[in-house]
Amino acid sequence: MRLLLLSTALLCSFNVFAAFPPAAVGAHMPKPKYPPELVNEAGKVRVSLNIHNDGSVSDVKVLRASREAFGVAAKVAAEQWRFQPWTVTADSPAVVDAQNTMVFTPDRSTAYTAAVSAIEAMLSQRCSALNDEVVKYRSQYPDRPLSSLSTFAMTSAALLMQVFTGERNSEDGAQLNHELISALPEVVRRCKGAPTEMYGVLLPKSVKHALWLPE
Repeated sequence: MRLLLLSTALLCSFNVFAAFPPAAVGAHMPKPKYPPELVNEAGKVRVSLNIHNDGSVSDVKVLRASREAFGVAAKVAAEQWRFQPWTVTADSPAVVDAQNTMVFTPDRSTAYTAAVSAIEAMLSQRCSALNDEVVKYRSQYPDRPLSSLSTFAMTSAALLMQVFTGERNSEDGAQLNHELISALPEVVRRCKGAPTEMYGVLLPKSVKHALWLPE
């Protein structure tokens, strides 16, 4: 059975993410059709789109695709998406600039799909949640390194998973993990000052690129 993962949470662009993420609950988000020539290949596509307050979408663009055919399939699907309408207010704009990553995975186990979903949820958490996690961690384990904190350990695991699946080689994976660990004190500092920001947005650019996050 061929599986296709589609993130249900929109990772919106920086200028609107904190203020108003459109609700995915109740949205109509048909999955892309798996390109027949790539039935045995995994892939990822990141798209951008405008979501209007009537629930319609426009200006769908492929920002990045591991294969061109995956990009075409993702764009066709995203153009059919419809969201729950909302009332325009000072905090709810008429148009939201959003981004979403679609993950194509042939014949993966349910454990793999669950891991990908957990990673997406972890990366999109607010800094307020991470701030609370850091305070609790420091009170319980004052001498342990930040890299052992659950969220940061899971981010490292996400990079390592790409090595296991063949998406990148072990040397690149080790370098990315080193860059992540080196940046953790700065990530904590920035998160503390911006509790409504998305954790993944504050990661090093190279790590964000590897994890298909907005750069």
